[in-house]
Amino acid sequence: MSAEVKVTGQNQEQFLLLAKSAKGAALATLIHQVLEAPGVYVFGELLDMPNVRELAESDFASTFRLLTVFAYGTYADYLAEARNLPPLTEAQKNKLRHLSVVTLAAKVKCIPYAVLLEALALRNV
Repeated sequence: MSAEVKVTGQNQEQFLLLAKSAKGAALATLIHQVLEAPGVYVFGELLDMPNVRELAESDFASTFRLLTVFAYGTYADYLAEARNLPPLTEAQKNKLRHLSVVTLAAKVKCIPYAVLLEALALRNV
C-alpha cells in the first residue's frame, strides 16, 4: 500500500512540473490526463497555478470548469453542467464517482444505498 501512495505522489508531482510551463491546448490536454491518472485525487495545487487559472478566460474555460468540479464538486454537479463541460472518459467518470462517495461519507457516517445510487447516477450495483 505505501508503494502505491509513493507512486501517487510522484505522479502528481510530475503533472505539476509539466503544468508549470504548459499553456493553452497543451495545458488543457494535460489537465485531462491528470483527471484520468490513477491515484491522483488532489487538484488544489493545480488550480492555484496562474497559467491554469488563465484557462477560465480562454477557449479552454470548460476544461478549467471540469477541473474545478473534480476539485470541489461531485458527479451530480458534473451531470448538472454536462452540456457545458467536456465529456468524461470511463476512468474520469469512475474517479469523479469515487470523489463523490468521499464527499458523501464526509457528511454522513452511514450512506443509504438509495442515496448512493442517486448521487452516482447508477441504477444498480
